[in-house]
Amino acid sequence: MVAFACVKAAGEARAKRQQGWHAKTWTSIAIFFAILIITRLVGLEDLLREGLREWLQAEGLRDRRRAIQGPAIAVAIALFAAAGMLAVYWVAQRISGRRNIAVAAALGACGAMVGVIALRIISFHALDRFLNGPLKLNWVGDMGASFAVLAFAIYYIGIVTGRIARKR
Repeated sequence: MVAFACVKAAGEARAKRQQGWHAKTWTSIAIFFAILIITRLVGLEDLLREGLREWLQAEGLRDRRRAIQGPAIAVAIALFAAAGMLAVYWVAQRISGRRNIAVAAALGACGAMVGVIALRIISFHALDRFLNGPLKLNWVGDMGASFAVLAFAIYYIGIVTGRIARKR
């Protein structure tokens, strides 16, 4: 559904002669979601996680995985947080207008989803309690980012087609 909404947003961007990067970005996001569908169908995340576990076992690091995982997770979270803050700053300084912001926000939600995926891949135990525990932060991040992209695509389509009027 999200990929379809992004394809529709790209089509409307082209049809209504919006900025070229709008259609390209919506198309890229649709492709990103199509790739996510394929990776889930073939279990690529699980294969990567298992491959990482096997590598740790082969290198004799499995018993020390918590000592490795903690810094790896901290670095990953710090990198994604820094990238997110930099992206928000860049967008705030350079992009204005509801259409541009909708596209940029959808792209940001995709970045958040990449962060969640990265954390799932490098997570072995400690973070698993947070990602897959009672709060299901994994689902919140995954479905929340997907819902955000869907909402921004629908919002963008509404703006471009005139269904969402400009505030006066």
